[in-house]
Amino acid sequence: MKKIYLVIDTETTGSSPLEGDRILEIAAIPVYGNKILHNLSFQSLVNPLVMIPAQITGIHGLKNEDVLDEPTMAEVFPRFRNYVGGATIVGHNIVNDMTFFDIASKETGILPLANNYIDTIDIAHEVFSEGPYGLKSIAKRLRIRDVPTHRAMDDARVTAKVFLALARRLGGISQMVKYEKKWRG
Repeated sequence: MKKIYLVIDTETTGSSPLEGDRILEIAAIPVYGNKILHNLSFQSLVNPLVMIPAQITGIHGLKNEDVLDEPTMAEVFPRFRNYVGGATIVGHNIVNDMTFFDIASKETGILPLANNYIDTIDIAHEVFSEGPYGLKSIAKRLRIRDVPTHRAMDDARVTAKVFLALARRLGGISQMVKYEKKWRG
């Protein structure tokens, strides 16, 4: 039976969820078999209820006024958690995103994600003996034309293509199960 992999990316107000940084945008794209199912994707901007620092806006371009009228995590996280279901989550440096989801879970009172996950950085270490291991570098080395833009949907799309390209180099998507880990929050 084929597995559903859900390639996820977030944009945030900073890199420290334990110090108050929060999610601004979530995107997820399913991969089933060897296909990226763009038409079944999930994307939402999120009002983080905290200010976006100017230097962070410089990275992804999202300003406070861009998310002011967007739903809060209390509205988005239940829909997102339902969307994720039992899929295996895939992401580039995914532990960071999962930590943000744990904080969202605590703040919304909704059960945290307990899915298996795969980090494309781990797979890239198998394929490439030396770095750099940033998403842009790996995509370029795999001859993927799309470039990460620091927007959730674009970066999820690039990560999905990287995931499939790395899988092909290691014997196919069925081999990815050995890279799965259980998220324990």
